[in-house]
Amino acid sequence: MIDEWDAVFRERQDDKKGQTEYLDFLRDLMKDNDHIALAYMTGILPIKKYGQHSALNMFTEYSMMFPRQLARYTGFTEGEVRELCEGYGRDFGAVRAWYDGYEVSDVVPADPGHRGLRETGSAPAAARYSLYSPLSVVEAITTGVIRDYWNQTETYEALADYIRRDYDGLKRAVALLMDGGRLRVDASTYQNDMTTFNGRDDVLSLLVHLGYLGYDAGTGEVFVPNREVLDEFRTSTRSPEWEGPLRAFERSKELVRATWARDARSTDPAFKRHTCVIEEA
Repeated sequence: MIDEWDAVFRERQDDKKGQTEYLDFLRDLMKDNDHIALAYMTGILPIKKYGQHSALNMFTEYSMMFPRQLARYTGFTEGEVRELCEGYGRDFGAVRAWYDGYEVSDVVPADPGHRGLRETGSAPAAARYSLYSPLSVVEAITTGVIRDYWNQTETYEALADYIRRDYDGLKRAVALLMDGGRLRVDASTYQNDMTTFNGRDDVLSLLVHLGYLGYDAGTGEVFVPNREVLDEFRTSTRSPEWEGPLRAFERSKELVRATWARDARSTDPAFKRHTCVIEEA
């Protein structure tokens, strides 16, 4: 059993040689060796992709993007939170507004002997769960105070540098997500570390694994899961460098609203060049 197997990639992000040696060590220790009956590793990041193939391709992975049959155990379910609120006399509505939002699905391989499979010829439908952050729920339930309990980590500070550089349009993407929008992501190119980013989707994929974004496996979309995490995004975007992107995003929303409302009399200078188009619509 190895806890925080990915500490090397989080704490020694630029030590490529050390990371390679670590992966080789784990592979030589575990792969195709009779003395290993079962290995259980936990961490934030999925197994590191090493070259064209994973150095540890003998593992079955359970992640926030694909938790499989462990989906309901990756956080508190709504039923569990409701029961806690009733037992401690807490406001379930407030707890839900602050800490709910992660969506997972337990895609479970069909059992050939399952009655539904025998009778209908199809496997049971996957169940979907709405999950809550366990740490935040425990703090809110035991203290009775509903607030932001998210612990900013060094991993987010390292990632914030890429957001500040507006990597591949990341600032515009973050502004959209903070406004309640969703974005489709392609997680296939993500290399499962803190430094190798080939595009905006790789950064967003990392945010899912760190818990800063939720992921809808059905649509392939990411989103800000709840008010607590939204507060963290708002805190990280209060610097002057964010004023331009956020202002531009708000003006874009106003333009869309004015267009749909056929409003050619808007006083916002950003709309003036569109007046004739709106009037002729």
